[in-house]
Amino acid sequence: MDFGIHARFHSGSVDMPEFVARCEQLGFESFWLPEHVVVPVNPSVGPGGVRGGSIPDSYLVMFDQLIGLTVAATASKTIRLGTGVCLIPEHHPVDLAKRISTLDVYSGGRVVLGIGAGWQPEESAALGGDFKRRWAQTAESVEVMKKLWTEEEPEHSGEYYSFPPLKFYPRPLQKPHPPLLLGGTAKRVFKRVAAWGDGWAPWGIGPEEFGTGVKQLAQECAAIGRDPATASITVMSIRPDAGLVKRYESAGAQRIVFVMDTAPEKDPFGRLDQIAREVGL
Repeated sequence: MDFGIHARFHSGSVDMPEFVARCEQLGFESFWLPEHVVVPVNPSVGPGGVRGGSIPDSYLVMFDQLIGLTVAATASKTIRLGTGVCLIPEHHPVDLAKRISTLDVYSGGRVVLGIGAGWQPEESAALGGDFKRRWAQTAESVEVMKKLWTEEEPEHSGEYYSFPPLKFYPRPLQKPHPPLLLGGTAKRVFKRVAAWGDGWAPWGIGPEEFGTGVKQLAQECAAIGRDPATASITVMSIRPDAGLVKRYESAGAQRIVFVMDTAPEKDPFGRLDQIAREVGL
């Protein structure tokens, strides 16, 4: 079982390089950053899909995800660098593919690309996303990035993106590309993981629901002739309790990621030490 840390970093956080170095020293396998680029003043949807709900300032103040992971890469040598998650429709896939592959090369092949389609309509629209069909756009974006990462002269003609044969550099260090983990529990997530993902990484679900999802994913993989063992299983945002960890492990988890606050008054370094002790690192 691998353990990771997921945290928002902002101007009021503790020093990120020091924090990441401590994660690595304690034996955590991965470090994850979230993403929100902008927050609407008058949101139609808040966290959790609440209609008209307000959005906490914590979603606004977070630093850029990939630049943050680049900082993390320079402060560490072995810890994996995860997007938790990258909101794919809010980026052009050619530009995103370039930045991800560059980070993978500079980090020595440590990127894990957690993928999401977003839940906030106004944020998505401001950044060019087709919110109503965001998973269709996400699937095409992933298709484009895979072509750029693996083909000699990639070209594409699709609903959202089109380009003639191109030259692309650098290729990711990981072959054929960094692992792609799909977040969420949407109705079709297991079909999507089976068809074009490398793993499933749901957020904050209980061990029973999680175990059911692991079985559904195995069924979808088997239905298309894919070995279910080729799909990695991560669960994010659970309590660092040894008994609970054991339940998730029994249900099929291979990686558990704990969410932390990085404000100095929350004693994040002390909290890191506590989590490490609780899970036996």
